[in-house]
Amino acid sequence: MVVPRLQHLYLYTGLASPVGDMTKLQYAAANAGGGGTTYYNLVRDSSIIESKNHEHTDREGHVKGYLVNYEVTAASEQVLSFITPSNSWKMRNSFRKFHAYRNMMFENAGITNQEKGKYGHTIRPYLDNTHRLEEEKTSGQDVGTLALWNGNSGTVVARAATGGEWTYSELATVPLYEQSGPQMGASSLKVADEWPVMVCGENVIGGTETDTSGSYASVGMIHSYNLDRMEVVTPGTESTVEGPSNPLAALIASGNQAAGEILDIAKEQEMELPPYDLVDAGDSVFAVSQTTVKTPTTLGIVRGSCFVPAGLLGVYQKSAGDYTLHLTVVGEVLCKDMA
Repeated sequence: MVVPRLQHLYLYTGLASPVGDMTKLQYAAANAGGGGTTYYNLVRDSSIIESKNHEHTDREGHVKGYLVNYEVTAASEQVLSFITPSNSWKMRNSFRKFHAYRNMMFENAGITNQEKGKYGHTIRPYLDNTHRLEEEKTSGQDVGTLALWNGNSGTVVARAATGGEWTYSELATVPLYEQSGPQMGASSLKVADEWPVMVCGENVIGGTETDTSGSYASVGMIHSYNLDRMEVVTPGTESTVEGPSNPLAALIASGNQAAGEILDIAKEQEMELPPYDLVDAGDSVFAVSQTTVKTPTTLGIVRGSCFVPAGLLGVYQKSAGDYTLHLTVVGEVLCKDMA
């Protein structure tokens, strides 16, 4: 469902939301400690609450995002930062490319759409590698726990939602070998390399061997997209506009004594680099802070609104202390419509 851009004004001005059915996600008290992050998967949790499968993308690989109203309650002063993927064109394109290549992976193995399973048609990524490590823990993980109200006992108390099965996506490749590298049978690497995906962060190497691509513990979607594409190429001095020695330029510059300097300015502008980082593992692979909230010292409550691309949220706390998070999902939109 795409909310028209004009209606976004309702969310941020505090007026009644134009979205009909709103999903309310109440989480149990969290405390990742000073400098820790608790992770929330709004796509999975909305599926649990609504008893309906939600997906991070549509069936064409366009990544979705969640418009949410939040309410934070803390017993003591807290400074919390809401961390999400950046809604950049690189992030959105990485979802599209991984969606398409994942489909090709299954097709090349002879797997039909029906054989993917009812809930395996789209990708399910982690936010970053720390999110992956926390989800894989058997206990003590800093992952938001959905709280449901149990009114059957004498006292109405919160209980953790049981939920169903939610499997994060894994993809499989064969390590690449250079001619000077080891033979596949003699290699220390496995014949097939299986790895999960995360939106943000650099690729995490699982194993290395000389003259091979190695194996991966986790793959960053944006990082891999950057590695796979041709970056902006700035013209060299041989292909830029020429200065006063160019007769054609002199023809149209007649009467303008500053023409030579103007041509030099144009030449410098042609050689100017983009205003964003071109490094494959640079700025674009990192998550961003959507907002930062500070609760008062005594039973403080803070309310606000933000946009969560891909439905993946991390809440970073500056100091140790319990807090509870209540999210109201007022809209599920395509990220490209919020750009």
